[in-house]
Amino acid sequence: MQKTYLCIDLKSFYASVECVELGLDPFEVNLVVADPTRGGGAITLAATPAIKKLGVSSRGRIFEIDPKIEYMITPPRMHLYMEYSCKVYKVFLEFIAKEDIHVYSIDESFLDVTSYLKLYQVSAKNLAKKNIRSNL
Repeated sequence: MQKTYLCIDLKSFYASVECVELGLDPFEVNLVVADPTRGGGAITLAATPAIKKLGVSSRGRIFEIDPKIEYMITPPRMHLYMEYSCKVYKVFLEFIAKEDIHVYSIDESFLDVTSYLKLYQVSAKNLAKKNIRSNL
């Protein structure tokens, strides 16, 4: 029997969480998550989609960011990211049994949706959309 999995990778997760906490839109705000106490050599753990469009990558160094770019820097808060990850997991549980959810990392999961496609009478793509929209 062929299995169908959804791979869920939360976009710019740490940076997006910081934006939510600050009431900002990660698609509009230039923000990186890094430890500012480490100076320009600090590694950016995450970057918003907005700043990525300007060529700034996650996992780069602060000193590599073009000085012409205005941006915010927030220190990492792993406990907060874990809390948000748990909230996302609870959304998965609204549609999928825990036995079919395989957490890979704080922001990545694989969902075995094989039996749910028939149950919900949807395609894998539409099931993913249903998951995403459930919390908007």
